[in-house]
Amino acid sequence: MTLALVSAAYAALPEQPVLTGVRNEQTPAAGNTGTEDVLAWARSRRGHPDLVDAWVRVGTSPAIKLNQAGQGWIGGVDYPTVIYQRIVNGRSNLFLYDLSAGSRPATPAGVNTAKWEWHPTISGDWLLFGRNNNATPTQRVILHNQTTHEERLLATVTRRAHFLVPGQVNGNWATYMRCTPVCNVIRYDITAQTKKTLGKPATTRPREQYGPSVTADGTVYLARSGQSCGGVKLVRFGALDPATGTVVARLAAGYDLFFTSVRDNAGGSTDVFYDRVRCATDRADIYKITDGP
Repeated sequence: MTLALVSAAYAALPEQPVLTGVRNEQTPAAGNTGTEDVLAWARSRRGHPDLVDAWVRVGTSPAIKLNQAGQGWIGGVDYPTVIYQRIVNGRSNLFLYDLSAGSRPATPAGVNTAKWEWHPTISGDWLLFGRNNNATPTQRVILHNQTTHEERLLATVTRRAHFLVPGQVNGNWATYMRCTPVCNVIRYDITAQTKKTLGKPATTRPREQYGPSVTADGTVYLARSGQSCGGVKLVRFGALDPATGTVVARLAAGYDLFFTSVRDNAGGSTDVFYDRVRCATDRADIYKITDGP
């Protein structure tokens, strides 16, 4: 009975607008300096909704455009470092930016190849990202250590109807989405080198689980919906949650999302950021929910 009451309470968590301008705002990531919040995101160009740049803002300071050439997509924040994806002349590579130094972006050693590296996140020495072949359907999720240069292949798919999407790395945990073709989320324990596929309720039409992120203690947040756009629930998989997770919020009708990203707050709460997309128009804004005290 207690668990049922807790689930009902968390299901009422409100959606909070973060960035809702006239342009598309996508792929949010957040952190903090200890005294100020950090927010990074991709924003479309004026009059060109499909051309995007990577931006980051510390507190109320002016936003910084990270990609000085080509297009940019945000990946992750581990202050003072921001990692992002840059696309120039049909090639996609990963770059690091040091917010404390304001230096020129640097390439992470031993990561970029002639393949398509994309959607990176960062936590300490670890980078999580996708690496896709350009000429074949092979896709991979990679975990790379910047200090030891160890590289772990977490998942591979080779069929055109299947695909992988890296989620978030945070502390000892990493997440990713695997669609074969129904989508589900896997949590990876970096120290134990073990994987856990997260449970979902049995239904006649299988539920899709996607857009995962993870806190430093291993709590996963993800989106759950049917196979069409909309009807999205945000679900938490923590130590005290049931095997199929706890629904903590629902998106407004007619909206879906691509990615989530969590920020652990000093007071014990968790901010879950996501790019809320209107099904009818593909317009995207940044929203969040706050879970916990």
